[in-house]
Amino acid sequence: MKLLLVILAVFCAFGATAQKQGIHGQVFWVSGNQMPGSESILSPNQGAVREILVYEVTSFKDATQVGPFFRDIKTKLVASTWSKPDGSFKIKLMPGAYSVFTKERNGLYANLFDEKNNINPVIVKPGQYAWKTITIDYEAAY
Repeated sequence: MKLLLVILAVFCAFGATAQKQGIHGQVFWVSGNQMPGSESILSPNQGAVREILVYEVTSFKDATQVGPFFRDIKTKLVASTWSKPDGSFKIKLMPGAYSVFTKERNGLYANLFDEKNNINPVIVKPGQYAWKTITIDYEAAY
């Protein structure tokens, strides 16, 4: 009985720590002419409903890029979720380095990269939620 209680306590403690960090943020859709000028139609940041896919940190060598989209990701898919109508989302993750993509009809999309050629990277630290703004702008002109 004591062993069962110890095992239960360990699982509860692990579950509690695993739930205290991850990624939260907002997804925005931007399209059209975003150039300053008389012909521009600047679109406000509009929240977007999208499936968000989180992979182990992924570099260009770990994926195939076709135009602005990615496919054939070689790293492990860790988690996925959907953003709400205002674009907000929250994903619980273990501490570590991840790459975040949105699922579009032509493939996975990400438009930020770091100095190591990691695609849309984010670092999750113990006990913290990392903020991630995702701007989907492959139909925008700047």
